[in-house]
Amino acid sequence: MTLRHRPAHEEEDASTLRLGAEFNNAGCLLISEVRYLLEHRPSEQAAPNTAVYNKTLEYVKTFAKFDKPEAATAIRVTLRRESALTQFEIAQIANLCPVTAEEAKSIIPSLVKIDDDKLQPLLDEIQTMRKFQS
Repeated sequence: MTLRHRPAHEEEDASTLRLGAEFNNAGCLLISEVRYLLEHRPSEQAAPNTAVYNKTLEYVKTFAKFDKPEAATAIRVTLRRESALTQFEIAQIANLCPVTAEEAKSIIPSLVKIDDDKLQPLLDEIQTMRKFQS
């Protein structure tokens, strides 16, 4: 009788950025970007009238933090200044908008790798952008 070894299956864990193979090279959209894409479909493409589409649109309208795509772009540019942040972490910070480094690290555990002195100024800048978006 021959024993077969199963390939080791890496357990997914967002707190350590192990998101699964399908997410290794995937980009991450901000909720605000998804809202813009859904609301500004090309005129030749009618929005589907399905429960999933309608619930998704309702969700992104409720939870989008930035009203204009320019604001979302500015947030991305700001967060990319910290080279240690992954796309996933950038999206999470922009979607959740934590106020303090301590809060950010409690809701996005993988941020423990970044010193509070580097993270807090980024979070402050995002809060300022949120206040003054027009």
